[in-house]
Amino acid sequence: MLSYTIIENFLPQSTQDALETYFQYGCKWNYVSETSGVDGDLAKDKKDPLELECPQLVHQAIYMGVPEETYDLCSIVLRFLESITGCTVGDIEKIKVNMNLQNILFAGGKYHPPHADMLSEDYFTVIYYIKDSDGPTRFFNKKTTDPFPYKDLVEIGNVEPKKGRAVLFKSNQLHTGTCPVETENRLAINFIFKAKNLKLDFQPQNSLSIGYIK
Repeated sequence: MLSYTIIENFLPQSTQDALETYFQYGCKWNYVSETSGVDGDLAKDKKDPLELECPQLVHQAIYMGVPEETYDLCSIVLRFLESITGCTVGDIEKIKVNMNLQNILFAGGKYHPPHADMLSEDYFTVIYYIKDSDGPTRFFNKKTTDPFPYKDLVEIGNVEPKKGRAVLFKSNQLHTGTCPVETENRLAINFIFKAKNLKLDFQPQNSLSIGYIK
C-alpha cells in the first residue's frame, strides 16, 4: 500500500521565491518547547534510541480555526493541489510553518519523536519544503490504526527538504522531521485537511484549455 507521494516543482518559481523570502526574513515566529508532542496513550510503548526532542520556532497560518495574516500566502499550496489532482479541499485542520534550527546533536541519524498528525484516516497531510536544507522527513511502517503503532517502528523511507518539493500522505501515517546539521535552518509548511476525490496515487490533471480566436 502506498505510504506517501512526492511532488516535485509543486509551485511556480515566483511563488516558491515569495514563500522563501517571507518565511526566511519577514515572518514573526513563536517558540515552542517540543516539535511533535505525543498522541496520548498510544505513545506509552515508544522506545526509540534515535529519538531526540528539542525546541522549534512555529508560525500558525490558522489558529483555533481562525485564518491569520499569512493564510492567503500559505493556502496557495492547497489551491495548486486541487489543480494538479482534481480534488476539492474541505475542512482545514491546521496550517503551520516550522523552523528547525541547526543542531549538531542530530548528527548520526537522530530524529524528532515519530508521531501522527491525526488519529483519523479521514485527513491528509501535505508538507511543503520552503527552502533547500538537510534534515529529512522520515516515514515509518505504522499508522495509528495499527495495533501498538509505536512499537517496533521501522523506517520505510525519507524525503529530503528541497525548495518547491511537497510530500502528500494520510495524516495517521507515522513520520517525523529532523533538525538540520549542515544548514542554518529547515523551513516547511504543514497542512492537515480533508479532501474529496484525493488519492495518494492520483493521476495529474490537465485542466488547461486554450482557445485561439482570430
